[in-house]
Amino acid sequence: MPASAVGAAPGALALDATQARPGKASAPRMTTKSTPAGPVAEITLTAGAVGALGGSADDDFNATILVETLLCVRPPTERDGEAARLAAVAAALAAFKPKDEIEGMLAAQATALHFTSMECLRRAMLPNQPPDIASKLRKDGANLARSMTDMLETLDRKRGKGPQIVRVERVVVQDGGQAIVGTVAAGAGVHGRGEG
Repeated sequence: MPASAVGAAPGALALDATQARPGKASAPRMTTKSTPAGPVAEITLTAGAVGALGGSADDDFNATILVETLLCVRPPTERDGEAARLAAVAAALAAFKPKDEIEGMLAAQATALHFTSMECLRRAMLPNQPPDIASKLRKDGANLARSMTDMLETLDRKRGKGPQIVRVERVVVQDGGQAIVGTVAAGAGVHGRGEG
C-alpha cells in the first residue's frame, strides 16, 4: 500500500497504511524518526483503519484527510502527547463513520474545529493572560464551537436526518370544501366541537 507523506520539514508527518488481516483494524501508531531536515513523525495504520477515517475506497485520500486534520490539531513543534492526540483525532474521525469522501471532509473539518475551539478556550485560561486577550480567545472558541455544530447539521442534512419542512404557499378551498388552518401533528386525532 502506498505511503503518503506531508513535507520533509521538521515536525512533518508521514503516513504508512499497511495491509492487515481482513476485518482487523488496529489502533494507529506514531513513531518519530530523525532526518537531516529534522524529526518526522510517522503514523502507521492498517488498511481497514484508514478507510474508517475518511470514508473513501482510496487509501491515499483517507490518509490525506487524517494528516491534514492532525496538522490542524497538533502544532508541528509540540512533541508532548503526540500519540494521545493521534488517537483522539483518529477516534473522532472514526466516530463520524463517513460513508463517502464528502462526509470524510465534513468529519475532518468538524474535528479540526472542535480541537481548535478547545485550544482557544485552554489559552484563555492561562495564568497571567491579559483580560482583553482572554476575552478574545473565549469568543473565538465559542465561534469555532458554533461552526463545529454547523458542520454536524450539514452532515445530518446530507445524510437525510435534518428536519423536513413542508411549506404550503397557497391553498384554494372550493365551494363545499373544508380546510384546516394551523399546525397539524401526525397521528393526532381530529376533534371538532362537541366531540371528546
